[in-house]
Amino acid sequence: MKHGFTLIEMLVVVLIVGILAAVALPQYETAVEKSRATQAFILGKHLAEAEELYFLSTGRYTDDWDELGEARPNIKGWTFSLDFTTENIRAKRDNTTLHYRFFLRELRNNVSYAGRYLCLAQAADEKAISVCQSLGTSEIPEDYSLMSGNYKAFPLN
Repeated sequence: MKHGFTLIEMLVVVLIVGILAAVALPQYETAVEKSRATQAFILGKHLAEAEELYFLSTGRYTDDWDELGEARPNIKGWTFSLDFTTENIRAKRDNTTLHYRFFLRELRNNVSYAGRYLCLAQAADEKAISVCQSLGTSEIPEDYSLMSGNYKAFPLN
C-alpha cells in the first residue's frame, strides 16, 4: 500500500493557495500604496520645513534643490517640485489625481493657505480620496479652486 496525495488532493491544495493569493494581493498593493503616500507626505513636510529655514536665513524662498541643500525626493511613482507659481511644494502621484501641497506663504489671489498642508484628490477618484482620508484628517474636505477639475482639499495639519 502506497501512502501519498492523489492528484485531486494536490489540485485542491493548489486551488486553495491560489484563492488565498488572489484575495491577499490587492490588499498588499493597497498597503504598499498607502505606505508610499505616507512617505511622500513626510518628505514633503520635511521640505516645507527646510524651505522655512532657508527663508529665515536668506529672506526668500528658493526653487533650486541645490540651494535648498536637499536632493529631490525619489519615491517610486511620485514627483516632487518646488512650485512657486503658487508658492508651495508639490508632491504628485504619477498617473493619478492625488497631490500634496505644502503652502509656504499667502497666495497672490488672497486664498488663505499659508502654512497649510493639503491632500488633494479629484472628487471622482475614490482611491485618491481614500488615501487622503487614511492620513488621519478629521476635517470635512473643502473645494479646491487652484487647479482645473473638481478637486477636494483635505487639510493635514
